[in-house]
Amino acid sequence: MSASDAEAPKLDKARHIKYWQRCHKTFLPTAYTGSDSTRLTFACFIISALDILSVPLTAQDRAAVRTWVLSLQHPDGGFCGSPTHAMAGENASKGSANIAATFFALILLGMAAETEEEQRSAYAGVDRKAVLLWLRKLQRSDGSFGQVLWEGEPTGGRDTRHSYLASSIRWMLRGSVQKGDENWVEDIDVERMTEYIRSLQTYDGGIAESSTEESHAGYAYCAISALSLLDRHSDTAADTKQAMESGIADRTKLLKFLAHRQFKYLSNTEAIASDGGIGENYLEAKLGDLSLDGERAYTGFNGRWNKKADTCYTWWACSMLRLLDADYVYDAVPTGNYLLDITQHIIGGFGKAVGEPPDIYHSYLGLATVGLIGGHDLKEVDAGLCCSKDAARKIETAREGLLESLKKQSEQRGGWGAEEFWGKAAEMVKCCKVELPTFFRLQHPHLPATFIIQNASERMSSEPQTTEKGPWTEETKNIFEGKSKSQFYDPCQEAAQRSYKCLYRNNGDKAMCGEYFQYVLRYGLWNWQLYGLRGNKNGGLNTVWLLNG
Repeated sequence: MSASDAEAPKLDKARHIKYWQRCHKTFLPTAYTGSDSTRLTFACFIISALDILSVPLTAQDRAAVRTWVLSLQHPDGGFCGSPTHAMAGENASKGSANIAATFFALILLGMAAETEEEQRSAYAGVDRKAVLLWLRKLQRSDGSFGQVLWEGEPTGGRDTRHSYLASSIRWMLRGSVQKGDENWVEDIDVERMTEYIRSLQTYDGGIAESSTEESHAGYAYCAISALSLLDRHSDTAADTKQAMESGIADRTKLLKFLAHRQFKYLSNTEAIASDGGIGENYLEAKLGDLSLDGERAYTGFNGRWNKKADTCYTWWACSMLRLLDADYVYDAVPTGNYLLDITQHIIGGFGKAVGEPPDIYHSYLGLATVGLIGGHDLKEVDAGLCCSKDAARKIETAREGLLESLKKQSEQRGGWGAEEFWGKAAEMVKCCKVELPTFFRLQHPHLPATFIIQNASERMSSEPQTTEKGPWTEETKNIFEGKSKSQFYDPCQEAAQRSYKCLYRNNGDKAMCGEYFQYVLRYGLWNWQLYGLRGNKNGGLNTVWLLNG
């Protein structure tokens, strides 16, 4: 009986589950210590692998994932890759948010939701506006994206990995909000991003860091996936192909490049390449070495010309062909044979190549490829987001739930958005009577519908009054920066310090401080009942600080 007639290789699902549960519940090997700054990435691969294997998280684990991920959110937008780089017992800031961590954080939050209610509230706590504004700042004038902001400017490489992450984050949070809606946030420059990706195709049809560098299947996947996510609608409307068509300079040459990434895997040739000191280079077999006797075929993929087969490139190539509607370019059976017979490890997971131990990165992409090809009792995999289609659906539900929640909050505030707050406050101070916002009147029907604004110097209080008058100068900033909470006269002024500090950190950019302004409004009005009504004989609200300082 020939090898081709033997039973087809199978995914040892039980061992893979044990491998990923071990990664989830125990310490990772010491080799991962140097990658602590990407802890969020590892967490996403682990939880997503369990999801593809249909291993549900307990309610306690889901809550723990959610709490931990939200703790990594940066106040200026985005997420950090890990809690801190400090040793145990030492205090340190989280550092800067980065684009990769933000992508993995949003994926994780979606996957950590099980019930319909959890899914709709999965993004509760995510500062959508701050993230989208931060994302826009990461885009350069040429259309590329940086990895982090450094002194307000995008830094990091210009390759398509960042374009892919930006496109994914945009899809996960933006939704179908149109300009003029209350949840509108200025968008990235989609046209310039598409033009930039188009400029990266090389002479051989592949995509690289620039058109003059070596083409790479990983960069090509990120480029194509970024374009596909720009075309993917956020509602029930059919996806378009506009970005895909305009962002690929030569589709035929790209497909030819991908077709040449696959080759027949020969174990004896692999051994020669490994033992002969050739290292990463793949030694191609001679025509006489090829067999036509019906033996089981194995197809491996590389990412660049003259390289050995690698598990991760099976994902980059096959998923990209799926996005291009070109599955016909490769044969799924020998491709699956290579993964399941050659790189699947006896303890679970996948190695980089033959004989290699499993690692989180290659184990996840190998599993995702098997799910993409289909069969083996795995969830279907989304080629664009590199997670299960079930997780992608949860992310859509989370986004819509977040947008609905923000809309309700706006309605409860009587339509007072962050940008409108300063204008409303100015109108309040110009007149003697102010109507309370709708949400506050509904919650406190026993209070009067209007109140009289009283200048701080006119308040009937035995407490000393502030001496900070005049314009908002550098000296005034320093005074507010240095004051302790105990020196403030009421909760309104304490809330004011928060908003002033935010403005100071963001060079007066009010758009970055919307959360603080809303806090000031809520905090001041709530405490008016407790403090202003009781401590002020005229029942006035001391809000004049907001404009006078």
